[in-house]
Amino acid sequence: MNYFSQFLHRILRRTPDQMPNAEALAFITMAYDEMLTQHREHAATWPHGKERGWTADLSAGVIMFKFDGDRTGTAHFQTIGTYNETTASFTWAWANDSLPSALRKHAKLAKKWGATHRHSSFLNKTVQCTMEDAWNFAAVTRKVANAKSVYRGRVGSEFIFMTTDEVHLDTEVPSTHWSAGRRRASW
Repeated sequence: MNYFSQFLHRILRRTPDQMPNAEALAFITMAYDEMLTQHREHAATWPHGKERGWTADLSAGVIMFKFDGDRTGTAHFQTIGTYNETTASFTWAWANDSLPSALRKHAKLAKKWGATHRHSSFLNKTVQCTMEDAWNFAAVTRKVANAKSVYRGRVGSEFIFMTTDEVHLDTEVPSTHWSAGRRRASW
């Protein structure tokens, strides 16, 4: 059994004839590889992965990254879901009614993809899985939503996975509220 078949068997506990088809498995592999390539490109062109911290404005749908010195970067984001280290589970944003509906659009696209490809991990509100599996969910979501990137931010024992559009780098912290000029999403 190849890696993704093992992944699906572990998560879904299904027989091979009940698992998503080869096309879906190939899509997951391609999406994950593209996400890694994107992360490498971003790390080479701006300090992706080197942020000192981040904050998100849920009403504006904007995330701000804080880098060394006074450098910041902002981007629109969508929430994919949260991975809880303690319970080893991933909860989809489409199932989280406490999030604004506007921030769950990409997660809903992933759910639609899961329905089309009979992949129950995209259809169940919460899935028992590994962090690696959560990255696969994020990669597929980025691909189906045509987002620019995926970001994973830690909050306590949970990691929030988000898609983002282009990150706009600033040379200093803005004097007005940092999300003021970014209220309209590009997608």
